[in-house]
Amino acid sequence: MKRNTQTDSKIKKSFIKLMEDKGFENLSVSDITDNAKVNRSTFYAHYDDKFDLLQHYEDDTLKSLGQTLNKVLRDKTKRDSVIEPIIGYIESEFDLVKILIKIPSFEDKIRNVLRQVVDQGLYLDKGNDETVNLIPSDYAYEIVVSGLLNTIKYWLSKDHPEDQDTIIDIIMKTRYLSPYDLLGVDDQFGNTIKV
Repeated sequence: MKRNTQTDSKIKKSFIKLMEDKGFENLSVSDITDNAKVNRSTFYAHYDDKFDLLQHYEDDTLKSLGQTLNKVLRDKTKRDSVIEPIIGYIESEFDLVKILIKIPSFEDKIRNVLRQVVDQGLYLDKGNDETVNLIPSDYAYEIVVSGLLNTIKYWLSKDHPEDQDTIIDIIMKTRYLSPYDLLGVDDQFGNTIKV
């Protein structure tokens, strides 16, 4: 059955709002349909239950993100700018990704996508060959992927998130700065930590 775009939009807005207010465990199909002002029969014509709806949003988000990234990967001249389409897509679906990223299984899927980006050499293409073997590669990947994922999660969690260009700039700058440079650490060692 073909989906009505307006109905889909209402269900999606309702789902996002109720996920923020109640969380998935406390959410019911009745909550979604009442808030969206659509009939339960309309909902069930498209989805089996709330789990099917959640799966639909996860799959659709990952598919769209994957298509966006694959388009960049095919164009070797744009490979350096792979962070831009990731952030651009997330910004276009900000509210949905913000609630989905809180679901551990979805976070794992996003982590996998980011790992594939790193595997393609797109994030580390300017690495220093002399330092590549200083730490085991599994740790290096984890540091890079976790750093990128945690930056995205932090951006999504903010009440007043930065715009797309600002967050891209922040992520790109972190590629070349050490933790000391990022924090502006110079003569701070030796200070007492207060508990």
